[in-house]
Amino acid sequence: MWNLYLRPIRDQLPLWLLLLPLLGMVMVALGRRFHESAARQTLCVNVLTSVLLCVWLVAAYEPLKPTPDREQALIFGTVDRFQFRSSFSWIGESRSETLERTLPNGQVSSLEIPIRWGPDIRLEVGVDGISLWLTALSVLLVTVALSVECRSETEVPAIAWLWLEASLIGTFVALDVVLFSICWMSTLLAVAWLMGNYGDIQRHATVPRLMKATAIGVWLVTIGLCGLVLAFGWLRQSPNRPYPPLIFSMPELIAGLGHWTAGGDNLILWANVSPWLFGLLVFGFTGPMLLAPFHRAFVMSISSAPPAVSIVLVGALIKVGLYGWLRFIIPVFPDLLRLNAEFLTTLVGISSLLAAVLAFGQTHWPQRIALATTSSIGLSLLGLMTFTLEGMVGAMLRLLSHSLTAALLLWLLSRSSNSEHQPEVLTKEPHNHPLHNRQRALFRLALCAWIGLPGLSGFVAEFVSPFGLIQHEFNLALLSLTTSGLIAWMWVRADRDEPRWPLTPWTSRDWSVAITLVGLNIALGIAPQFVITRIEPSLVALLPTDRPELTAKAGSRAVTDATVATRK
Repeated sequence: MWNLYLRPIRDQLPLWLLLLPLLGMVMVALGRRFHESAARQTLCVNVLTSVLLCVWLVAAYEPLKPTPDREQALIFGTVDRFQFRSSFSWIGESRSETLERTLPNGQVSSLEIPIRWGPDIRLEVGVDGISLWLTALSVLLVTVALSVECRSETEVPAIAWLWLEASLIGTFVALDVVLFSICWMSTLLAVAWLMGNYGDIQRHATVPRLMKATAIGVWLVTIGLCGLVLAFGWLRQSPNRPYPPLIFSMPELIAGLGHWTAGGDNLILWANVSPWLFGLLVFGFTGPMLLAPFHRAFVMSISSAPPAVSIVLVGALIKVGLYGWLRFIIPVFPDLLRLNAEFLTTLVGISSLLAAVLAFGQTHWPQRIALATTSSIGLSLLGLMTFTLEGMVGAMLRLLSHSLTAALLLWLLSRSSNSEHQPEVLTKEPHNHPLHNRQRALFRLALCAWIGLPGLSGFVAEFVSPFGLIQHEFNLALLSLTTSGLIAWMWVRADRDEPRWPLTPWTSRDWSVAITLVGLNIALGIAPQFVITRIEPSLVALLPTDRPELTAKAGSRAVTDATVATRK
């Protein structure tokens, strides 16, 4: 039974996670022909199945799985980082080519080798230690957002939400340049459609601003990635094969660029091309983060978007820029990044500090969360640019902690009478009603997790990040600690302006969401090693190879274990 039914699903879990929402869109459309309740039930079953598959994916991922092939180990390393890979040809053709060579004894031997003809564009998906958690985060946040949507008795745009879920998952599991760009753009279109149809009266002004800021970034990234594909083709030209096929696979592209630019004439060609591609990708991936002072479109979007859309926008969509830095900029342009590190870190550090200062002047809770999010994204980007394992691990933990905390805050705010999408509930019940006390306790727990109190998710990130920043530059660490302190002070002051909590009774769905988010916040604060163990091998591969002391210190145990397993 395992090999017949479960094994094919287990080996292709990212593909199933991507296809399941698309299949759900068809089922929901068919269910609506009968009754709206049938469509809702189909949506719930689809979302719960996605959650179960995602839990299975996290449990089945092996952080130190050895590379099965020795030739692949020479290119990608001894640790098989990209697992559960599924690949289907889209554009291009596989053919066999006969290679003849003369042996020392004068005999001529022939060998048939597979050759790709045309551009090698594939529907290829898979996960590593980085995209694993971002994929899980996307499924979780869409589930939380749908719990907000399902509170009302009105029709839920189920097809649009399944479209958004499939696009988000595809963005993080895509291992092909074309598929990544398509899914990212599709995510923006889904968010724009939901905001344009269900946002408040200001949506007509905020949606175009948000789309301009993000769509321009996507187009710059697409141009830059296509430039990487062309550059890789130029670097691989040889007299025997002057026109090699274009490779769009992200793992092969990134590993191949590092191999072919090691020296020789290729180094001169790469030195002339790489600054332009570096600029395109830096502007393309950093622009959609909407860092201060370009934060206005993001703040207005969070204020005018429906609460469910705000949860996905704050928790997952804005993190695609950081994912792009980890996937492309850091591994492909380490020299240019270190050359411009002082300039970039100064700009990002000042931006984070400015967002923290601006958050003090806000009285609207979604605007406070939006500005605090902008500041947190900047601090995570600072950690990535340190080129230290501590800084990168701290950045990833901050990213996960922020998403869990912001989701809990926005989910609670969607229930409050302060929400513009929630009518105010007038009651004569005393202020210390038990239901008030429960909601107030959860709200303050979320604030404490964002501040970084011990035992909660934010503490580990706030504790680990300064060590990586100090190794990079002391002034940068001081700036980061100042920014974190200002955000903590802002939340302490904002606690005085507590939202008005209605006495609407909680359903079993509400309790399930609250317990899940609180449990994950506490689990990440108490036992972060479960997450760190799966992230570290992928982050070790991003450390600079010309500083072996960092790589040896960071990943000696992981590399040694994987090497021994490969030899066996």
